[in-house]
Amino acid sequence: LSSIVAGMQTMDSGGLSLNGAPYAPESTIEAVKAGVQMILQEQGTIDGISVAANIFLGEEHLFVKNGILQVPKMIKAAREALTAIGADHIDPKANVDDVSFEDRKVIEIARAMYTDPILLIVDETTTALPRMQREILYSIMQKMREEGRCVLFISHDIEEILEVCDRVTILRDGSVTGVLAKEEMQ
Repeated sequence: LSSIVAGMQTMDSGGLSLNGAPYAPESTIEAVKAGVQMILQEQGTIDGISVAANIFLGEEHLFVKNGILQVPKMIKAAREALTAIGADHIDPKANVDDVSFEDRKVIEIARAMYTDPILLIVDETTTALPRMQREILYSIMQKMREEGRCVLFISHDIEEILEVCDRVTILRDGSVTGVLAKEEMQ
């Protein structure tokens, strides 16, 4: 389901709506343009390039002037994106190969949040993260909640779900088996 919402797969039946309008992204690019971002459990950074280049992967045109990539401008924007999510400990000039797995996840979060999504899908991302990186994500989730935006948080960690979610939908074999409000989860 989350892959369909994020435009990674197309649906073969049924329908979706986003903000009251029909929604059927045919690619992740379409999903991002509609305001949907997804952070996966698997590594989503590209080896051999800088942190800044990973944050703006596919958006390099934002930093091109007269056909030349303005790297200092990209690094400055990456630093701002990292600072905005509370991750200014990551050097945007660093090669991503020299960054820990945990901070690579934070780089992916910065990439997702740079587009200012209305829906952020977090698919088992916190499983391997230590508390510091989890807190960065939890802070973003809280901010999105306060702004009336949505986070689809997928996890098997019941304690974590109780801590960070307002509502839980339980799926089994693609069917909804229950929906609980936060007060019903206790």
